[in-house]
Amino acid sequence: MTKYLSKSDFQLASSCPKKLEYKKAYYPTANDTNEYMEMLAQGGYIVGKMATMLFPDGIEIDGNTQDCIAQTQTLLQQENVVLFEPAIVSGQKLVRVDILVKKGNDIHIIEVKAKSHNTDEQPDKGKLKKHIDDVAYQYSVLKEAFPGCKIKCSLLMPDKAKRTDIEDLAGWFSIKKQDKKNDNEIEELPAQQNPAFNKPEVIFKYKSALNIEEFISQLAKEGILEYQDVTEAVEEMQNDINQRASGFLRILNEGINNEDYQISKGCKACEFNTPDKAKNGYKECWGDLAYTEPNIFDLYYGGLLKTENKEIYFDELIAEGKTNLFDIALERLYNAKGELGTRGIRQLLQIENTQNNTEWISNELKSIANNLKYPLHFIDFETYTGALPFHKGMRPYELIAFQWSSHTIQKPGATPVHSEWIHTGEMYPNQTEFPNFEFARSLMRQIGTSGTPLMWATHENTVLRTIMNQMEVYGIEDEALKNWLFDITIDGDKKGRLVDMNKMTQEHYFHPFMKGKTSIKKVLPAVWSHHPYLHKVEHFKDYVPDEFLGGILDPYDTLTSGLKEGEWDEEVVSGGTAAMRAYHRIRFDDSLTITQKDELRYQLLQYCKLDTMAMIIIAHHWGIK
Repeated sequence: MTKYLSKSDFQLASSCPKKLEYKKAYYPTANDTNEYMEMLAQGGYIVGKMATMLFPDGIEIDGNTQDCIAQTQTLLQQENVVLFEPAIVSGQKLVRVDILVKKGNDIHIIEVKAKSHNTDEQPDKGKLKKHIDDVAYQYSVLKEAFPGCKIKCSLLMPDKAKRTDIEDLAGWFSIKKQDKKNDNEIEELPAQQNPAFNKPEVIFKYKSALNIEEFISQLAKEGILEYQDVTEAVEEMQNDINQRASGFLRILNEGINNEDYQISKGCKACEFNTPDKAKNGYKECWGDLAYTEPNIFDLYYGGLLKTENKEIYFDELIAEGKTNLFDIALERLYNAKGELGTRGIRQLLQIENTQNNTEWISNELKSIANNLKYPLHFIDFETYTGALPFHKGMRPYELIAFQWSSHTIQKPGATPVHSEWIHTGEMYPNQTEFPNFEFARSLMRQIGTSGTPLMWATHENTVLRTIMNQMEVYGIEDEALKNWLFDITIDGDKKGRLVDMNKMTQEHYFHPFMKGKTSIKKVLPAVWSHHPYLHKVEHFKDYVPDEFLGGILDPYDTLTSGLKEGEWDEEVVSGGTAAMRAYHRIRFDDSLTITQKDELRYQLLQYCKLDTMAMIIIAHHWGIK
């Protein structure tokens, strides 16, 4: 059986040649169960489907690899033809082209990407490099297979400069899971040889409409996709592409040599580092160094540390076999002036308190807490960004704010009072419109102009600034709302009412369990697990386990379904990606019953409510009550 170097193989090996060996040996990857990667893949399929609809006469190539190769060879004998996912082979090199347009001796390679670009701005070559790499390998294979043809290369991507005139464009397409297995690879998951996520069927809502041509014409004229010619960039890369391909083919046929790769800082994100004990590529590469605790990779922004020669400091340590957090020379934390910057102070705190296994709370935190003005409003937002706009006038990946949660403490020692707002679309009356402005108005009514609103990190501030800018774009005249948004938000040196608890963590709090992280998903388990006195606080009791036997507890594990066991076998919403998917399904998944949509709504509400209660649990431990 022929060993092929596919486009996904080439992409993966370009990041690390050793990964090619693990892939071909069927090692499991972290992406096999990565919900975010699955969502990216599904978004790519939808954009891909939209792109193919611009070519009504196109022919889809389907089946196993050998069948696809045979079909492609037969169809390309035609003078003019458009093919979707044709399989092109040159020796052991194999590529599947998203869309191939052949007119005589002219071939147009069209690579469809769900990632956006903006035609109003100068092309970001760095941002597009990975995509151009993909096309360049396809070009190389087609040039060898059809030496007499002239080849043009384009990216076809959502354009952030375009505003669609189509209402509910995202609802024109839906995903239907398939059980049908084949050996096709998922481009967004290049490490997978046998994809855990089968390629779904994308359903076009109006596929049976008598006037389907009108819908297709509307997609072409009022949709969001735009071409970007990358032929020149692709041609300039051919020497490098062919050299890399030759090296990868040697590895494929003869095996990998030690000099072909080296362990480095980049290994931290290796997708072959999984819980699998028999086949863990990361641990095979690293040997005993993989088990070092605490690890240099745990250091807060440690990957940015440099040597005296401005090289990556971690790579120097790894080459010397030093991967313990305490192997880091403390002088490396200081800047060129011999001073500890903000980042260096945090790094030194982490190393010292990890060594002593001590929690650290700054002396200043108490005075900061005393200066907060009541009522305190702990707020959290859920938002959606996707390639396909939900509403007429929206751009690709334009933000939709669909939910907020707030816990308010009116005065010191008062019980937190919860309030919330959610937009769930057409299943509920009068909720099909663009929600952002009512989202902001409802929050304004709840928070008002008194007290201190607290957020975790900058997301809430970014959302409110975005909505303020959208008011001008969408022609919303509401001076009271505009002034409130301006007053509450932070913009550069301009201070607003919002207070960032993530920044407070960075400057005033550390627990060894957090390692180098300051996200709420790391701080909450550290506080909750190591301070059982919090479990006795009345308004925290819903998140207390039945038995506390030590170890790490996470209140997010207490989130449950509102349905009885067996009524619906779906994972409970407990993260931002799952929340985005739930909102999209409520709005556009016609396969769901009203009961199931209500269940997703219930899960969104309990998840967002816990996000703000988590802030209160942490604040309570800091003395903010």
